[in-house]
Amino acid sequence: MNGTTTLASQKVKDPSSQTIFRTAALALLFSAAPVAIGVQAQAQSQAQSQDGVTWLDTIAVVGTRTETSVQDNPASVSVVDEEQIERKSGESIAELLRDVPGVEVVDSSAPGMKRLSIRGESSRRVTILVDGQEITDHSTYGTPILVDPANVERIEVVRGPASVLHGAKAIGGVINIITKRGADKPVQAEIGGTYDSATSGWKGWAAASGTVGNFDYRFSGSLDDHGDRRVPKGQYSSTGRLDGTSFDNDNISAHLGYTFGDAGNHYIALKAEQHRLSTESWTDPSYLTYPITGFNIDLPQRDLRKVGLYYDGTDISDLVRKVHVDAYYQTVDRLFMNEVVMQPLPIMTVGVESTSDDRNVNYGGTAQVDLQFHPDHYTIVGLHYLTDNLKTAKTSTTSTRMGMAPPSVTSSSGFDDASIHTVSAFAQNEWSFAEDFKLTTGARYYYTRTEHDYSEQNSVAVPTHPSNSDGRLVTSAGLTYTGLPDTTLRALYSEGYITPTLLQLFTDSSAGRGVVTYGNPDLDAETSRNVEVGARYNAGGVVFDAAAFYTTAKDYITSISCTPGAGCPAGASAANYIYVNADEATAYGLELAAEYTIPGTAFTPYVTGAWMRRKLEFASYSTYNSNTPALSGRFGVRWEGEVANHDAWADLYVRASSGVKLTTRNGTTGLLETDSLSGYGTLNFAFGGAFGDDDKFRYGVHFNNILDKEYRSSFEEIPGVGRSVEVSLRMKF
Repeated sequence: MNGTTTLASQKVKDPSSQTIFRTAALALLFSAAPVAIGVQAQAQSQAQSQDGVTWLDTIAVVGTRTETSVQDNPASVSVVDEEQIERKSGESIAELLRDVPGVEVVDSSAPGMKRLSIRGESSRRVTILVDGQEITDHSTYGTPILVDPANVERIEVVRGPASVLHGAKAIGGVINIITKRGADKPVQAEIGGTYDSATSGWKGWAAASGTVGNFDYRFSGSLDDHGDRRVPKGQYSSTGRLDGTSFDNDNISAHLGYTFGDAGNHYIALKAEQHRLSTESWTDPSYLTYPITGFNIDLPQRDLRKVGLYYDGTDISDLVRKVHVDAYYQTVDRLFMNEVVMQPLPIMTVGVESTSDDRNVNYGGTAQVDLQFHPDHYTIVGLHYLTDNLKTAKTSTTSTRMGMAPPSVTSSSGFDDASIHTVSAFAQNEWSFAEDFKLTTGARYYYTRTEHDYSEQNSVAVPTHPSNSDGRLVTSAGLTYTGLPDTTLRALYSEGYITPTLLQLFTDSSAGRGVVTYGNPDLDAETSRNVEVGARYNAGGVVFDAAAFYTTAKDYITSISCTPGAGCPAGASAANYIYVNADEATAYGLELAAEYTIPGTAFTPYVTGAWMRRKLEFASYSTYNSNTPALSGRFGVRWEGEVANHDAWADLYVRASSGVKLTTRNGTTGLLETDSLSGYGTLNFAFGGAFGDDDKFRYGVHFNNILDKEYRSSFEEIPGVGRSVEVSLRMKF
């Protein structure tokens, strides 16, 4: 922020403690059962509280790759189901997850391109899955979540490292978005719309779905258009509108499924999707400091197209409980444009225009088999393959004018074609080794190969970097105890692993003040280790889920100045930078979700939130000022009942966060600088309901930031909306 850049140097690795953890986890995995290898478990019987089903009873797959209730999951798992999605009516998936403990929304100044941070880890370190298939994005910002919320059945979240089960980007956690299939009846039509006064924006969508015999289908489409965001007048806007915050999307998707087999236990599906986005970018006024007088980013294109195939077979035999196979092909086309104007001298004006036109092609798949060799063991084994290919064309034009003289213009261009191929094998065993105890152990081995296929500078081919390969083993072990009434106690050790992006490895980028950051093909993967304990309780109207965690991460990729010995190309200016493995991080904290239904009433007070401390360690300094709020969450009271003979609900709540600080080293002066944002709390009220046969009509009204509080959650998110209202309506026929 404010033009600052991290300064660090590489540190010596100490793998001894990690080796001990891995050895222990592997010993547990392979001694847990005579044949301890596997994937995906049979559905667990759900413990019902005396008050009925709650969110702890929800079945989730993402935590263990087995169908396990949230209550009995060894990992920190949250699920947002279809009912919650319909009530929240957010314009993006990220907004639907804002109140999950430990999750923060990140938009990096682009309001239409929201991402998620989990437990303080950058969004680049969070794996995004759609129907279990990974969306990749080889940028330094991470993967935006571009899926139509109206087409989503539920969202599953794992907080904390999960690279054993979900791929080589899951240091912070995993978001798995499960899209809808066909409706139960032969033909069902749905339409819906939302109006948001904060952006004078609207969204409309429609879908047709159904099931005919063994065949099910769903076709849907949506459009939305949002203007500049309305915010309270203050330090961020004198007019009450944020310039550069408009965006629009359109989405079309199709699902075709077929059930077959004598027992109807085989299912195949084809899913296709296209999502197109155009968004402006907001500039923090504090960034316009000497010598910068103008700064603008525009992202006119980010188009995703995907086709996926799926097969699931259940109850194949007494030994083979389930088989899953999927494959997909996906393209992401994106255009990034940056303009900077500088005036280092009164008579001198410098303008820099940079573009990056990229195409990211991903294809791969997963094969997974669930095995049950013994009543006390449920084992899964699987293989995963993924190819990421990135073609990126970059241009930079610098115009320098002295006084009234004609400008001097210099231009440069570059093109790179690179790819990463990842093959991995994973295994997990669930062992009920004693009454009320279950041990879940897993391991995954990754083999990655990076290739720099072609490169040119200023339309002239230049030598490429040699190919490189890496192998890595990650492990996990989780223990649950259910011997106390209505209670689950749990403990978990898990590891995270993320490979460098293709941009960090092979491409040179220029933006901001025109400074170049060079790629580094010698980068190592980033890794993390996590230990957590937790407890869940579900009875007597009380629902409680709490966890304490401690996570360490190392070999973080950062950029350092091109001083001698940094590894920059010959002749590189000291004002430029290069990516290196240098930074480390330690995070610890508490996460809580709890509610209590007051007996004899329809009122439920609730709270969700997190307390966290995160320390960043660089070569020359360390700091807890890591842009992470110490406290964040939501508390309120919910009412559910009946009004005028139809189901209704209301929710009065406060969303709040403590202030954040960010300490960085100024790349120009070399001095440490600390920026800070104040804490905030917003008062909000929402209500809605459903009426008609089979609840065919649903509505929701959300009054946001009723007191018109000016706030900004973090330096990675633009200022929050002011007093506004969202109105949504959906109908089924």
